[in-house]
Amino acid sequence: MTHGQVTIHIIFPNAISQKIAHACLTDDEKSRAGRFHFPKDAVHWSACRAALRQILAREIALPPREVPLVFSEFGKPTLAPPFDSLHFNLSHCPDLALVALCLDGQVGIDLEAISRAPDLLECEKTFCHPDEIRLLPVDETSRALQLLQIWTAKESVLKALGTGLSHAPQLIYIHDGPAGIRAFSDTPLEGIANQQIHRLENASLVNHASALSAPSTVNNIRITRSQI
Repeated sequence: MTHGQVTIHIIFPNAISQKIAHACLTDDEKSRAGRFHFPKDAVHWSACRAALRQILAREIALPPREVPLVFSEFGKPTLAPPFDSLHFNLSHCPDLALVALCLDGQVGIDLEAISRAPDLLECEKTFCHPDEIRLLPVDETSRALQLLQIWTAKESVLKALGTGLSHAPQLIYIHDGPAGIRAFSDTPLEGIANQQIHRLENASLVNHASALSAPSTVNNIRITRSQI
């Protein structure tokens, strides 16, 4: 890892065996997986957490089970000192997961299946700023896709800043201008001015929408398929 760069690892959770996953998880994580109502959700969560641990383990030279994860007030995982200079974020949907790594500061990533876009129709007021709603197209297909772009952008920013949806997303406005894609908040939100949003494109992300929020000092985004 180098400064000025974000590395994004593409993960295929279905390709990770339960044996490998369990070897990477702590006892607490195995217990958490056991509390999922549906076994398939437990398998998926375990695979994603194991992949995250393996990726971080390679960066900080520790066994996956010993990677020291700590959690913020709103549940965002970070690395405990002395490894906390490495920032990361995970997002996943049923068939895919992404892990973003950065040395420049807080990073957030969101990944959604394109098939989810129609579900956002008529939900505009729950997460869109009034100025965004005014600019939405009338055509339902185009409107749904734009709503998904807005959703992933806001999710990435709020994940980077560590608030998640505890900060009302409809108070945030996503602006795509000459300086790139930025987020602005109607109410004070520490750190938002330092974040820039990137829409991600990669052959493995076909049929998905994904956004990355990273410090404005980042000038290189590297996307790689992770070997788990």
